[in-house]
Amino acid sequence: MSRWIALGLRSGVRTTRYPSHADPEAEIAPSAVIADLAALTPAQAAEVADLCPTSAITIEGDRERGGIAFDAGQCVMCGRCVRAFPGAFAFSPHPEVAVRSRGNLRVAAHWAGGSTPAVDAAAAELKLRSQRLFRRSLHIRHVDAGSCNGCESELQLLGSPEYDLHRLGLFFTPTPRHADALLVTGVVTRQMEQPLRDTYDAMPGPKIVVAAGVCAIGGGVFEGGFMVNGPLDRILPVDVYVPGCPPTPLALLHGLLVAVGRGAGRYRAGGVSDGD
Repeated sequence: MSRWIALGLRSGVRTTRYPSHADPEAEIAPSAVIADLAALTPAQAAEVADLCPTSAITIEGDRERGGIAFDAGQCVMCGRCVRAFPGAFAFSPHPEVAVRSRGNLRVAAHWAGGSTPAVDAAAAELKLRSQRLFRRSLHIRHVDAGSCNGCESELQLLGSPEYDLHRLGLFFTPTPRHADALLVTGVVTRQMEQPLRDTYDAMPGPKIVVAAGVCAIGGGVFEGGFMVNGPLDRILPVDVYVPGCPPTPLALLHGLLVAVGRGAGRYRAGGVSDGD
């Protein structure tokens, strides 16, 4: 008997049972950062903003009157904030981090007189688009609009036996004419903006747009670059945002399920978890 056959018989079925059952390996790779900004003093807020390599954490004002904001759509998950202030920042082990509203990826806090910040409420939810047509089957056209290939590596895993997205009725297609959804990775460079628009226009309606990874959502470390025309929602109407740098395969899978109404977008940058 071939040793590979013997190994397969010993290993058994390895395909994840997600989303019907929790994936026991989901905690291996964190999916996003959750921030409790009220746990920071004004001095700590200034310190953690200096640690952030992107504009995910920003401050304004001074120690007497000011504010701090955290944007998970810009977070590259370097872990500096988590290591420096574990009481205020933590990695989320749950893959359900995709959201329909960009506001759910942001949280802010303000202080006056040097007192502890008070956290603002999350932005109002966007009106949900009905996607019942795609609940059982979804064909996806992926466009790399200027990525480092990290997100693409995670996307490739969705077709592996471990995740097997076909079991959920999700399929990648090479042509926009057959696509129901457009999944975009990368910062949207100047050269890729028009091809991206052409791809979107070639898709039959109704259609879904998914921004995967912080580059597509906010630009990440490339925000404001002279060759960057993104973020994606400046160019196309985005239905679902999947944060992460790169997003994990389970987070991507959850984002696609949210897009077709088979999953709930419960993630909040401030740690509140209620369905949208």
